[in-house]
Amino acid sequence: MTLPWLVVGLMMLALVLSIVFSGLIATADGIKWVLEKIAFTSGWLLIVLMFITCMDIVFRRLQLPIALTQFQEAEWHLHTAIFSFWMGYNYTINAHPRVDSYTETLSYRAKAWVELWGILLFALPFMYVMVQHGWPFVVASYLQNEASENVTGLPYRWAIKGVFFIGLWLVLLAIVSVLLRLIAFLFYRRTSDEVGLQIGHSELEA
Repeated sequence: MTLPWLVVGLMMLALVLSIVFSGLIATADGIKWVLEKIAFTSGWLLIVLMFITCMDIVFRRLQLPIALTQFQEAEWHLHTAIFSFWMGYNYTINAHPRVDSYTETLSYRAKAWVELWGILLFALPFMYVMVQHGWPFVVASYLQNEASENVTGLPYRWAIKGVFFIGLWLVLLAIVSVLLRLIAFLFYRRTSDEVGLQIGHSELEA
């Protein structure tokens, strides 16, 4: 009777592991899908940024009597918004710049271990601190009705700080997505294609 029960137990364990594996990948894919939609939806901000930048240059060249401070501040506000909405998604597709001097000769699995420990020891603790202190930073700006230091600058400085705070959460979600794929790759012994793990060249370079 021992052998049949052992076989049943192993089959149940395999089923549970399969369900967990599917859950890991499904969750990672779901997070990536959300980040992708947010990033691509915010792409129109690039057109607005280009338009404002062109206006700033034209007005400056023509030396028109127009205060350009709001144009200049709008430019860096839009830069911040685009950066915030894209930096999470970029990590899921491995589009961030990497310094691979020490890892370029390692095997793919070794690189995955480096990525895993980098997330656990550095990325997650850093993001915890950023998120923990980011919200009071936004609230304080809102309560003070913080605006530009320039008289002709933009008001509502808390808004762009809030956008950046949202960007921090998007990065945190991206880290979780990559972490789930790393777990599936390293502990379930699946291929990088099966788990959708990208370490090295990005999707955009393929």
